[in-house]
Amino acid sequence: MTADEPLTRFVLADRPASHVLCLTLHRPSQRNAYNAMMIAELEQWLDYSEQNPEIWTVILTGSGSAFCSGADLQEAFIDGGIKVRNRCGGYNPLQHQPRRKIWIAALNGHAVGGGLEMALDCDFIVAGEQVKIALPEVTHGLLPLGGAIVQLAARLPVNIARELLLTGEAIDAQRALALGLFNQLAAHGDLKDAALALAARINRSAPLAVQACNALLKQHLRTTADGEDTQQNPPLPSTDDGEETHPLPSTGENTQQKAPQPSADEVLRQLQQSEDYQESLRAFSERRPPQWRGR
Repeated sequence: MTADEPLTRFVLADRPASHVLCLTLHRPSQRNAYNAMMIAELEQWLDYSEQNPEIWTVILTGSGSAFCSGADLQEAFIDGGIKVRNRCGGYNPLQHQPRRKIWIAALNGHAVGGGLEMALDCDFIVAGEQVKIALPEVTHGLLPLGGAIVQLAARLPVNIARELLLTGEAIDAQRALALGLFNQLAAHGDLKDAALALAARINRSAPLAVQACNALLKQHLRTTADGEDTQQNPPLPSTDDGEETHPLPSTGENTQQKAPQPSADEVLRQLQQSEDYQESLRAFSERRPPQWRGR
C-alpha cells in the first residue's frame, strides 16, 4: 500500500511524467537555503518515493534564481548546527539517507556549500549553462562536511579537488561539465525538459535492475574508499607547551559499523525472481518492448 503524499510548504512536488516525481526546494527569498523544516519535508518525500512503486526517478530542483545556497545560517550557527543535520546525522539533507530510487539534480541556479553537496549526493546532475558552484566553507572558517571532501576526492584529480575545497572559489557550469561533475548542460528554459529526457532514458530499462546496479556501484565506491584508507593517521599537531591538540573533525562520512552487503550474484538471483525478469523473457520471445512493473 502506498503512503499518502506529504503536505509540505518548503518542498513542492508534481508528477511531470510517468514514473517521475519532481521535487522543488521552495524558499526563494532565502535562495532555497535549507532549514530544519525543509529537511524534514524532504525526508517525507524521500520516504514517499521509496515506498511508491510507481516512482522510479526523482528530479530535485529549486525555485527562483538559485538551486540551493546551503544551510540556513540562522540555524547553522545555533547549538553547533544540530538543527540542520538530517535524521541520519548528515550535514546535507541527503547525506547518509538510504535510498534506491534514482535522483537527478536539476540545477536551475547556483549550488553553494551544502546545496552543492546535496546535488553531489544525487545520481545525476543536469545544470543550466549559467550555473556556478562553490564550496566556500573555508572562507568562513568552516569545513564542507556534507560529503564534498569524499565526493571530490573520488571524482576529481587531487589537485583540482584541493583547488575547489581550499580556495572556496566558484567555478562555472562549463568547467564543472568538463571536470565530470555534471552529466550535461541545458540552455536557459530547457532545464526541465533535459532532466525529463534523462529520466525517460533511465526509465526505459527495468527499474529494479537499474536500482540494483546503482546500489552495487555505490557499494563498490564505498568499499574502495574504505579500503584505500590504510595509511596510519598522522601525529596530532602540538601546541607551544608540547601538548597535543584535539584531532580535526571527521569529514562527516558515516563511520558506523555497516551491515554485510549482498554480493552481485545474490542481487542477480533476487532479480531473477522478479515479475520484471519474467516479463523480459516473454517480451524477448514475443519480439516486443517489455512492459516494466517495478516488481
